[in-house]
Amino acid sequence: MVLGGVAEGTIHAHDQMKVLPTGKVAHLRSIQKHDDDVSEASAGDRVGLALKGVEEVDLDRGYVLSTNPSLVCSSILNGRAELVRFWPAPLKEQMIVYLGHWMQFIPARIAFVNNSGDWKRPEITLRSEKELVYPPGAPILIHYLEGGKLRVVGRIVPA
Repeated sequence: MVLGGVAEGTIHAHDQMKVLPTGKVAHLRSIQKHDDDVSEASAGDRVGLALKGVEEVDLDRGYVLSTNPSLVCSSILNGRAELVRFWPAPLKEQMIVYLGHWMQFIPARIAFVNNSGDWKRPEITLRSEKELVYPPGAPILIHYLEGGKLRVVGRIVPA
């Protein structure tokens, strides 16, 4: 039994789901909400899922189970960042930041920054060791944990 939340759409008992970022396939045997067996769950529901075809060692915090084939798994993000208005300085190459989306929170290095023009909206490239899973066009939060009280840098919508 794995615990999680339905982020979007609806899942049904007996769905075939991909475990991302691994790409393994799991069969959804049953769904529980508040300790009651149900045949489906929708966005916003907290659920317990009984899975067949994957072992506990195949799963980790932040992994995504989905029937959506359009989800992106990538360890390289390119795009224009939008920094929060209180962020004090331009981003620099080689900074270590953290990327957050759904229940994922992974470290990444800023590999490229183009601060020409408005430094609050730089073009950046981020590289991480683990793949981040997200739907196309979704904003990814950027955190900097060594920034004192201000830890949220801004967001990036990957191109």
